[in-house]
Parts: sequence; structure tokens; C-alpha cells
Amino acid sequence: MYFLRVQLPRKAISAGWLTIFLAGVIGLGTGYGAALFTAMIHWIRDLTINAANDQAAANPWLAGAAITVIPAIGLVIVSWMCDKYAPEAAGHGIPEVITALARNDGRIRPQVAVIKSLSSALCIGTGGSVGREGPIVQVGSALGSTAGQLFHLSARDVKLLVAAGGAAGISATFNAPLAGVIFSSEILLGSFAIESMTPVVVASVLADVVQKQIGEYGSEPAFRHIDFSFPTALSYLPPYLILGLVAGVMAVSFTKLLYAVEAVSLRWFPSWWKRALVLGVTVGLIGALTNVLPPNRSDETQARVAAAANGDHVPAEGAAEGEEIHRVHPIPPPLLGSGYEVIDHSLHLQLEAPDDLEEGAVDNGEARKKQVVVARSQMWHELLWLLPLVVLKPLMTSLTLAGGGSGGIFAPSLYIGATLGAVFGLLINLIAPSYAVDPGVYAIVGMGAVVAGTTHGTLSAILIVYEMTNNYMIILPIMITAGLASLVAGLIDPDSIYYKKLTLRGEHLRRGHDLHRLDHVMVRDVMIREFPTLPLGANVHDIIRVARDNPHIESLPVMDPEGKLIGIIRPSDLHRVLDSDVSPHLVNAMDIALRSPLSVSPSENLIEALRDFGTRDVETLPVEVGKGEARRLVGLLLRSDVMNRYRQEVLARH
Repeated sequence: MYFLRVQLPRKAISAGWLTIFLAGVIGLGTGYGAALFTAMIHWIRDLTINAANDQAAANPWLAGAAITVIPAIGLVIVSWMCDKYAPEAAGHGIPEVITALARNDGRIRPQVAVIKSLSSALCIGTGGSVGREGPIVQVGSALGSTAGQLFHLSARDVKLLVAAGGAAGISATFNAPLAGVIFSSEILLGSFAIESMTPVVVASVLADVVQKQIGEYGSEPAFRHIDFSFPTALSYLPPYLILGLVAGVMAVSFTKLLYAVEAVSLRWFPSWWKRALVLGVTVGLIGALTNVLPPNRSDETQARVAAAANGDHVPAEGAAEGEEIHRVHPIPPPLLGSGYEVIDHSLHLQLEAPDDLEEGAVDNGEARKKQVVVARSQMWHELLWLLPLVVLKPLMTSLTLAGGGSGGIFAPSLYIGATLGAVFGLLINLIAPSYAVDPGVYAIVGMGAVVAGTTHGTLSAILIVYEMTNNYMIILPIMITAGLASLVAGLIDPDSIYYKKLTLRGEHLRRGHDLHRLDHVMVRDVMIREFPTLPLGANVHDIIRVARDNPHIESLPVMDPEGKLIGIIRPSDLHRVLDSDVSPHLVNAMDIALRSPLSVSPSENLIEALRDFGTRDVETLPVEVGKGEARRLVGLLLRSDVMNRYRQEVLARH
């Protein structure tokens, strides 16, 4: 081990090649870890929720009571485990990875990987309404951080290994290597810099190779046999646009509900074990009350229901002939656990056709087993089953995490999007069938739209849904809905579901940068106090001369005879005049200045100033003191100076 820690990185190979090699090892380790993690979830679920659900037919009251209590027991154990050994393992995990990258040079404690795996497996297995992608991303990132620290790599290379572990986590969870790379760059690093791509790609690919060999999905996509056609005629566009708007609002509602429930529960139940117990029982009770099978089922689901009712057992792959391996369990309660069964059901919803095999349909035996065919007379029944799931899933996930649970929010976002899209598709078919397609089509598109709205990762959402369904035909409709949902969500709340948690904690992070380092630096510390000004009557030639003499100042202030700021002239204002047919001799500073420009106060900190830069998209902000008629220009704040100060603060920390 001493040779590995010292000789290998310093004498055998360069740090760059070592980083790539370690990224490969992390990818393999994350792939195997994801397979083990999934197996742990299934094993715990079989012992708890599935075992209770087995008794539903014979003794529904006993089964309901057990399902009510099991999530509470799981939450209490998980809360204790995280509180005692690794508090950062609680919650959905990805905000902690973002914080480690932006603020701690990628350093994550090694025990996080172990505690996160155990606590999340227990939480999901006992019915916690969360996903497994967040835990696997955090586990992969912790492995990357540990490897980087073990080999004494630079902060930059440690960050790359953390991002590589995160990409491997997404790749291994969803059988989506390309989405893993984009997710890591778009969400974790906040950068698509080419020098960071190689380790991330290597880890993502090798994690997916392991998943294809021993993982849950093998070489198949996560959701198989999505055989819909996706019409691209303009008449079908309006429903997609409406769905994008609705999905954006739904995504923001989920984000706000998640943290509102957490805040209220902390206020009402300061004790961690009381909070876990009460919220856990609430999760279990809602799960037990909604433990209802869908009114329309695929042949595959119907066969499972029948086998579970008969107490059938099936052998595992490779088992000896006649060897009894495990019992076929009933369909789990739709609101407990990750909910992949409900997502799969929603994605395969299609309306009954007059001819069983209409033109263009795919005559595939396996695909037909997955189809959930809904007669038009049954659409209201399906709608009434799905609608409570759309409303209650955000609440269930919020209660689970507020109770101290550990698990991701990516799978709940997929669930909300799929059920929302299915409900929307059923409504469109009821209201305007001429402009509608199968509900499953809207479920697929809605799934990507809600993910884009919650994460603000539009590219990640598009690619992950594409790779999970292996259907290229979804690209056009999902691009328009995901893009629109992300835009709407960003307009309502600029924070994604990951950054919202950091903002509420008072941590100012944006796209991998720790803006918190600027909250103690004031505008007066950075502004320039000597600057040129332009009189109201300055002509274009005067403006050009002053601009050339002061190339570092992007916007020039225009002052009236009394010394008050009237406006600023930006390069775009000057170019607009020079590119026009108007004679420069006929134009003065007053004519082209941006009136009443946004200004800042010397007492503001640089975080507030950066927001002002973004509001007007300028490179220079006037600095004024006083109010109303007493306002006076005392300086200029340059965006380049703010960024230089940020770099100084980062270097000073090291």
C-alpha cells in the first residue's frame, strides 16, 4: 500500500494518467456497488413490505397495520444511523456532493459511502418514498474522493474523481452512460470543460459495463418495449407545450413542498426520533390506504397478480430444476419505495384500437405483454387511480426525507412526471381526441419534463429518458417540453431542487463556484473611484475617444451639468449608432444612453452585486450613495474586478 500511495503517482505515471486509471477503478467499483445496493433493497423489501403485502388477501387488517408501521421503523433506524455516524448521508445526497466540489476541494469522508449505502437501502426497502440514484451518486463520489485523497492528488484531480464517481452512479442506476456524463458536467461540476471529460467518460462507461453484466437491467433499457410512434405534425404540438408549462409548475411545487415540509417538521418535532416516528407512520398509513391495484393491467402484471394469489414460487437464474427459490410477491403499494412499477405502468398506457394490430403497430410478443390497453369506457377509472398518485407522491417523498430518510429525488421526479403525463394524456383524449396520442406518450415526455424542471438540467433530462427507453423517436417532443419546463421552473424559482437546499442553509453556490467566499467583501472594497464621465452633449467621436482611452471600462457614465448620473453607454449602444445610417454628428450621449441604470451601494456585498450584474447583463455597474435627488455617483464596479477578487479569495484559502 505504501508503494501505491507514494511511488506510483510520483514516479511511475503522471498525475493525469493516474487520475484516468483511478476513474476506471471507481467506475468498476461503483458499478458493483450499485448492483449490491439494489440487491440489498430487494432483500430488505422482501423481508418487510412484501412480506406484509403477502398477507393482504388473507388478513387485510393485519397487512395494513404492518405496512403502516414498517416505514416508521425504517426511518427511526436510518435517522439514528445517519445522526450518529454520518449526518451528510441523510437526505438526497447530491447537494452534499455539490458542496464538497465547490467548497471542500472534493473532500468527502470515506464513511459516507458505507453509511449512505446501508441507510438508503434500509429506507427504500422499508417503504421510504425515495429513489436510489442519489445514494449511488453520493457513494460513487465518496469513492472518488477517497481515492484522490489516498493518492494525494491535487484538488483539481480529486474533484474530477468525485465527478467521475457521480457519473458512474447515474450510469449504473439507469443503464445510461451518456446521461451520466452530462449529469455530472451539468449538475455537479457546472461545466462542460473538455479537460474534465475523459475521467468522467471512463468511469461512466465502465460502470455501465458492469451493470450490463450483473445489474438489474442487463443489456436492456430500464423501461423496455416502448413501441409508441411519436407524431411530429404541428397539430400535435400544442398539447406538448401545455404539458411543458404544467410540468414546470409541478416541478417547482414539488421543490417548495419538499423544503416546506422539512421546515415545518423540524419546528413541530425537534427530537429526531419523534420526527422519524410520526412522519414514518404517516408515510406508512398513506401507503396502506392507497394500496390499490390499477384498474387496467398489462398481461405481465396480471400474470404476476395471479401467481402471487396462488402462492407460486419461481427459480432464480441458474438454479437447479425444481429448486424453490423465492415466492412471487404481489405488486407493492404504489406510493411506497421508488415506485418503478407505477412508472412502467404509466409509460405503457395506450388506448384500445378498433383493430388489435392497427397499421404501424409492433407485433412483438414481449412488447404486447407490457402494454396496458385502456378501453375508452375505462379512461375515467384509470384517471381516478392515477390522479391521487400525482398529488400524493410529492408529499410522500417530502415526508420521508423530512423524517430523516436517506434517498434520492430523481426517481420521485420520474414518477411524478410519468403519472402527470399519463393523467394529462387521458384528459387530452377525453377533451380533444383529434389532437391526442396514447397516454403513454405523454407519460414519457412528462417524465423528462418534470426532471428538467426540478434539476434545471435540461440536457440530462432529455438524455436520461432517451437512454431509459431506448426510443429515439422521443427526442423532438421531449426537447420542447423539457426545455419549456426548465424555463418555467427557472422563472418561478432560480434554484433547482439541489441548490434550493444549499440556499436555505445560507450557502451561495452556483455552477460549481462557492459564492459564499464573497459575502464578506463589500462593493467599496472592489469599486474603482477614478473613472471617466461623459457630458450630455458629447458626440459619437468624443465617446469613441474616451472608450479607447479606458478599454477596461465597458460602460461609460453620462452626467448632467449638476453632476448627477443620467445613464450609461454600453458598447452595444454605440455599435447600434455606428451600424445605422444616421450621421454620428447628429447623435450625442443623451440620445443613446441607457437611462436610469441599475446601480449598487458601496455597502452591498459582492454576492448581491453579482445578482445585479445578471439582472441587466452588463459588465459595469454604477456605485451611488444617497437617495432620490441627493444621489451621487462615487464609483464604478466592474464584473472583471469582482471575478478577480473571487479568484483571490479562492487562492487565499489555500
